[in-house]
Amino acid sequence: MNNIRREIVERLGVVEEMEAALHVALLRELARGQPVTTERLAKSLNWTTGEAVLVLEQLPGGTIEYDCQGRLIGYGITRRETPHAFVVNDQPLYAWCALDALMFPTVIGERAQVQSRCPHTNTPVTLTVTPQEVLSLQPEDAVISLVSVAAEGDIRSAFCCDVHFFASRQAGEAWCRDRPRANIVSVQEGFELGQQIAHLMLDRARSH
Repeated sequence: MNNIRREIVERLGVVEEMEAALHVALLRELARGQPVTTERLAKSLNWTTGEAVLVLEQLPGGTIEYDCQGRLIGYGITRRETPHAFVVNDQPLYAWCALDALMFPTVIGERAQVQSRCPHTNTPVTLTVTPQEVLSLQPEDAVISLVSVAAEGDIRSAFCCDVHFFASRQAGEAWCRDRPRANIVSVQEGFELGQQIAHLMLDRARSH
């Protein structure tokens, strides 16, 4: 399990400084609830538009979501519906996976209301995540799944698609039986992992 956590931290938190700076800025812009133009993203970073475009083009395929007008609408936080509703300041958004929902409130500096469904029992899982803690978790014994993540490729298909909230450890373990890459951890353990990644990302973004 420690190896999986190390892999996740290295893949998600240990990134180039300019990529970290762009990710943090884009997450904060997306949390406002509106599509983000490349020009607006560049302005938030105090970059030229060309610099922002260059970093965006260097990201792995499938990392960024765009709308039909070429505006950015997703990068971990998204305007497109996923199983993980992520409401920030009454703005209805979504997260790519359970770990994103636990991690990104720290990155954006805002609390989020999270609602998901256990993929094994279809039971709703609800919680409030602040930059400092998890509140109002229902059911109280809910857990999340984590999977090992390859060093290359599309993070969403290689990782996010298998990182869910479950109503109980029993439900999570039942779902994991046919998935040898998956492990179950408590929501608190997932939050602590997310904090570690978020602070690494923020530190690298600040050092740019």
